Amino acid sequence: MGLLWKIYLLIVVIITILVLYPFYLVLLKKEKYFQRGFQFLRFQAKVILFLGGIRVKVEGKVHYDKYESYIICPNHTSYLDILMLYAVLPKYFVFLGKKELGSVPIFNIYFKRMNILVDRKNAQAAYKSIARAYEVMEKGSSVVIFPEGTITDQVPRLGPFKNGAFHLAKQLKLPILPITFVGNYLLLEDKLTFTANSRPGKSYMYIHDPIIIDKDNPQDLLTLREQTRAAIQSKL
Repeated sequence: MGLLWKIYLLIVVIITILVLYPFYLVLLKKEKYFQRGFQFLRFQAKVILFLGGIRVKVEGKVHYDKYESYIICPNHTSYLDILMLYAVLPKYFVFLGKKELGSVPIFNIYFKRMNILVDRKNAQAAYKSIARAYEVMEKGSSVVIFPEGTITDQVPRLGPFKNGAFHLAKQLKLPILPITFVGNYLLLEDKLTFTANSRPGKSYMYIHDPIIIDKDNPQDLLTLREQTRAAIQSKL
C-alpha cells in the first residue's frame, strides 16, 4: 500500500507541474515576476499535500513584523520538508540548494533563476552562489539553507552542520530562524527500497524563536551553529 501511495503522490506532483508549467515559464523567467511565481509554488505545495493526505500541524510563527528577512535553517529529513516550507511560510524566500537539482528535467524550472544552486566541488562557483544569496537578502528576501546540506543516512538524528548559513548570518547580521520537522521521514523516506516509509498522515513543524545576531559584537560561527542545532534538536 505504501508503494501504491508513493506512485499516486508522484502522479499528483507531475500533474500539478504540467498544469502550472506554462505559468512558471513566464513567471520564473524575470525577477520582477518572482513574487507571483512564489505564490503559484505555495498553491502547488498546498494542493500536493492535500491530495496526498498529508496534514501539517504547525507550532510557532514567523514574526515578519519584527524582522524583514531571515536565514531559515530547518533539519532535512524528507523531500516533504520543501513542500511544507512553501505551504506554511507566507513571505517570499529562496532556497540555497545543491547544483544537481538544476539537472532534473521539468523540476529544474524552479531552480533555473529564482532559487540558488551551489556547486560544492567548485570553490569559485560556490562563492558566486553565496554572493547571490547576499544580494537576495539585501533586497529583503529570506533564504532557506539546510545546515546539514542534504538528507543524511542517520535521519532522524541530525547530521553535521555546515558553516554556510552562519557565515551569511554573521556577515549580514540577520537573524537565523531554526525550524524542526518531526515525522516527515516516516511519511516519505528518502530511499528507493521497497520497504521505505511511504504513507499519508500527520507531520509536525516547529518554528522556533529567531537567533538574533549581536550587531556590535557578532557571535562566532561555532556559537551560532550550536545555538541553531540546540533549537532544532529540542523537538526531536
